[in-house]
Amino acid sequence: MIPSTISSPSTPAPAADRSLALKAAAGVLSVAVVGLSWVLGHGSAGPGYLVLYALLLLPGLPLGFLLFGRGHAAGWIAGALIGYALSAIVLWIPVDLGFTGHAWAPTAWAALTAATHLIARGSHAVVVLPQWHRSDTAGLLCALLVVPLLVAGPFSRVGERDPAGNLRYRAYFTADFLWHVALTAELAKADPPIRNPYLERRALNYYWAYFVPPAMIARSVGAAHSIEACLLLNALCAGLLFVASIYLYGWCVVPRAGPILIAVLLTMLAASAEGLLALIRLARDHLPLASLRSLNVDALTAWIFQGLTVDSLPRSLWYTPQHAAACGLGLIGLIGAGHSSKLSPKAALLAGVPLGLSIVFSPFLGGSFCVIYGVVAIWNAFEQSERPLPAIAGSAMAVVPALAGLAWCVANQTFDGAGGSVEIGLSPRAATAPFTTLALALGPILTLAIGGLMLAWSRRYRWHASIAGLAIGLTLFYFVYLSSEPVWVGWRAGQIILVTTTPLVAAFFAALVDTSRRAAAVIAAALALAVGLPTTLSDTWNAQDVEHVAMGPGFRWTVVVPPATQAAMKWIRERTPDEAVVQMSIGPRGRETWTLVPTFAARRMAAGEPISLLHVTEYDQRSGAVDAMFRTTNAAEASRLAHAQRIDYVYVDGVERKAFGVDALAKFSDPQYFEQVFEEGDAAVFQVR
Repeated sequence: MIPSTISSPSTPAPAADRSLALKAAAGVLSVAVVGLSWVLGHGSAGPGYLVLYALLLLPGLPLGFLLFGRGHAAGWIAGALIGYALSAIVLWIPVDLGFTGHAWAPTAWAALTAATHLIARGSHAVVVLPQWHRSDTAGLLCALLVVPLLVAGPFSRVGERDPAGNLRYRAYFTADFLWHVALTAELAKADPPIRNPYLERRALNYYWAYFVPPAMIARSVGAAHSIEACLLLNALCAGLLFVASIYLYGWCVVPRAGPILIAVLLTMLAASAEGLLALIRLARDHLPLASLRSLNVDALTAWIFQGLTVDSLPRSLWYTPQHAAACGLGLIGLIGAGHSSKLSPKAALLAGVPLGLSIVFSPFLGGSFCVIYGVVAIWNAFEQSERPLPAIAGSAMAVVPALAGLAWCVANQTFDGAGGSVEIGLSPRAATAPFTTLALALGPILTLAIGGLMLAWSRRYRWHASIAGLAIGLTLFYFVYLSSEPVWVGWRAGQIILVTTTPLVAAFFAALVDTSRRAAAVIAAALALAVGLPTTLSDTWNAQDVEHVAMGPGFRWTVVVPPATQAAMKWIRERTPDEAVVQMSIGPRGRETWTLVPTFAARRMAAGEPISLLHVTEYDQRSGAVDAMFRTTNAAEASRLAHAQRIDYVYVDGVERKAFGVDALAKFSDPQYFEQVFEEGDAAVFQVR
C-alpha cells in the first residue's frame, strides 16, 4: 500500500469548502459538456447522444466494480471504458453473423449487459486501492474541464458552412476525421466483411471496432449527415474517459488530488516546446505572429530537423480518439498490475480484460501496454514476493483476454499486409536528431518526470508501470518503425510516454509541497507552462482556423467543398445502391480531396490513395488504371477500363476538368458507353453502361 505519510495533505480543507468546490466543478463541467453537445448535435440530438453513449457504458460497470469496487471512482472509470469497448464488439457480432435487422444490435447489447451484471453480482473488489476522497473527485472534474476547453473550437468548426454555401474542413481533420466518416459510413452499411472504400475488391485491414457504436447509432437515425455529428459527439465522450483514465492512473500511484491535477493539466497543455521554438524563430526572422497559421507547430521536429514527431495529447482528442480509447484501457490494465505484488488468477484475468480490449481498438498500443504489464508483473514478483514464479504465473492469466483481443484482430484481417512493414533497428528518422527531437517534443514533461524520480525515489511509490512505460516508449521511439510510414510509431510511442509518466510529474510536485517548497512548485509549474503552452495554444487555434485556405506542404490548410460537389455527393448517396462503386480521379486530387466520394457520398471506389491507411502497391496499380480511364479520349477504351475495375459510376468536377481537359472528358458523353445522370455547376455523374 501507499505509505500513510504521503496519502493526503496534512491539513485538509473544511468539509463545506470541499463540497462547494465539488459542486462548482461538477456544475461547470456539466454545462460545458451539455452545451457543447448541443452545438455539435445541432440541437437536442446532441444531449440525446450523450444519453445513448452512457447506455453503452453499462455492460462494463459490473466488471469495473469487480476490479476496484463500486464505492471507488476507479470502478466507475474502468467500468465505463470496458463497457464502451464491449458494446462496440457485441453490437457488431450480430452483423457478422448475418443478422442485420435494426433490432438485433440492441438485443445483443441487452444480453451483454444482463450477462455482466449476473457474473459480477455479489462479488468484492479484487484490487485494493487507496481511499478516494471528495477532493479527489473535485480534482478529477477540474481535470476533465480541459476536454471541452480543447475541443470546443476545433469540433464546432468541422464542416462549417460559409456564406457561399461551401463546407470547410481544416487539415488535419481531412487526414483523420474525414477518413473516419468514410469508415463509419462503411460500418453503417452492416455488410460484412467490411470492404476497403478505397480498394473495394479488398477487405479493410484496419482496427475499426471503436467506430462501431457511432456507426450503429447513425444507422438507426438514418440521415447520412448524422455520421459527422455522431463522430464528434463520440470523440467528446471518449476524450472525457481518456483524461479520466490518465488522472486515475496517476492518482493510484500518487493519491494526492493537487499534484495529480497539476500533472494532468501540464501533460495535456504543456508537453511540447515546439511552439516556443516557433515563436523564437519568428522573432529572429522578424515575421508576424500570423505566420504560425502556416506551421504544423506540433511537428517542427520533422519540419526543421527531419526527425520524428510526437503528437501532443490534444491531438489525440481531435484526430485519433480510437488510440486515446486504447490508451485509457491500457492504463486501467496497468493499475491492476501496479498495485499488487501477487495478483490472484481472478484479478489478473480481470486486469487483462481492458488490455485485450485495448488490442482490439489499437493493436500496436494494446500490445505495448501488454508488454508493460508483463514487465511490471515480473518486477513486482521478484521485488516483493518470496516465491516469484508462482506470483508471475498468477499474473499471467491476463494473457487470456489479451489473446482473445488478438484473435478478434486476426479474424477481422486487421494485420493483413502489415507484417512486412514493421522494421526493428535504429529508426532513420529518430537517428536524424535523436536528442533535439525528444527535448522539443517532450522536454517539459520529461524534465518534470525525471525531477520526480530524483526527489521522490525514497518514497517507494508504486511507479513500476510508469518507469516501464517510459523505457518501453523510448525503445519503440528509437528502435521500431514502419517502412511505409516512418513517423507513425513515433506518434504512438509518444502517447505511451505521455500517459504513463503522469505519476512521475505528480511526484515531483508532491515532494516539493511536502518539503515546504511550495514557491518552487509554483515556479516549476509556471516555467513548464511558459515553455509548453505556446504549442497547445497555436495548435488549438490552427485546428479551428477554417479561414486559412492557402497552400501548405502539398495540400491546402483548409479544404473547401463547394455546393455543386455537395449536391453531387447527395445525389450519389440517395440515388445509387449502397454497394455501388463510384470513381473519381486519383492523382490530380492528391492529399486534399482524396476521400471525397467515400466520405461525402458513402460509396466505395475501385481505387484510391488513402493517406490514413498502410500503403500497399495495389493502390498505385489500380489508381494508375483509373487515371488512364480519365486520360484517354477514346470512349470505348474508357468503358473497357471502367468495366475492368468494376466501376458503376464516374464522378467529375473542376479537378478532373482542369487535369484532363475538355477533350478527355467528352468521352463520358458518348451514350453508347456512358449516361450522364447528374449535373450541377462543374460537377457531373456518369453511369457506366
